Amino acid sequence: MAKVLMINGSLHAGGFNQQLTEKIVALLGARAEVSVLHWADVPIYVQNQEFPAPAAVARVRDEVRAADAIWFVTPEYNYQIPGGLKNLTDWLSRSLDAANPRGESAIHGKITTVSAAAADGGTHVRPLLEELLAFIRTQVQREAGSGVAIKPENWASGALTLSEAEEAALHQQATALLARLAMAA
Repeated sequence: MAKVLMINGSLHAGGFNQQLTEKIVALLGARAEVSVLHWADVPIYVQNQEFPAPAAVARVRDEVRAADAIWFVTPEYNYQIPGGLKNLTDWLSRSLDAANPRGESAIHGKITTVSAAAADGGTHVRPLLEELLAFIRTQVQREAGSGVAIKPENWASGALTLSEAEEAALHQQATALLARLAMAA
């Protein structure tokens, strides 16, 4: 069974992106082995601390390496990738071989896909994150990303709701990811 690792770009407990992550986990259900990466303890990336990698970095790298696909769920901060998520991708993109700075990283070659819960559905952050993921040598599933617009009533209640179109896009994204994983197997 394919292993999908969820990476929530927000550390906000109970936040909209955590709620979206939970919806995706439920959507994938028994069709994949799904886990959520816990990365709050990953330190700020500093090049001269790469080898040996800090324990938290080694742990998240191992979880990423064990996955067949990575599904990123992210908020949009000032039309950009959140700083913490960018820091995490910096650590994940670095070579695992101290003697070869262009060597394989923990995320190298992984199938990746992106969703966002943001005020405008993440129309700015999703392409930026997809571009970054392509640059760090992942296999980005660009054709089926999805965004969920945070509506005024969501802000008032703290509960994320999806329109029918957003639900359909999320289902399409999950189906496309699972099909790609089946082809790769």
